[in-house]
Amino acid sequence: MREICGSCGGAFVACPGAATHAYMASSPGCWEAYTAVLAREYQDPLLFGRCHRLTVDAYAVQHPGDPGERRARQSFWIHGASLWTVLRLGRAHAEATAALKRLAQGDFPAPPPPVGFAFTHADVLAAPEAEHEQHVRAWAEAALAGCAPAHAQFAALAGQAE
Repeated sequence: MREICGSCGGAFVACPGAATHAYMASSPGCWEAYTAVLAREYQDPLLFGRCHRLTVDAYAVQHPGDPGERRARQSFWIHGASLWTVLRLGRAHAEATAALKRLAQGDFPAPPPPVGFAFTHADVLAAPEAEHEQHVRAWAEAALAGCAPAHAQFAALAGQAE
């Protein structure tokens, strides 16, 4: 049986009662699938270095969580700024990680509703492992595109983090 995640819209194997993240809203099957994506990356140090920043950022912006929760708001905005730093400014993953740390202070507003996501980590898992990196990049692009109402704020935050 499959279930649709209410945050990213991806279809995942139903995992009733399985754990989910503390403040990023997802279905249990969605969270289980995300941990499988992470496992692929942790098993290959080169893949980890090329993908992990985008993987974490894409998941975070597609799963913003409760807007009343400070950590959820912070996660959405900071990870969105990180995606902007890598995908739009062409910066290295290490620069985006450093930017995350600089932006981690203060409070953030509730995220705007997403436009919708054409690609999720379900698509990454469905692809052959040899194509993992290209599918993670497509997922990250789709995550950023689905947050179009936040692009100006992502760009501003990325600029602040420099």
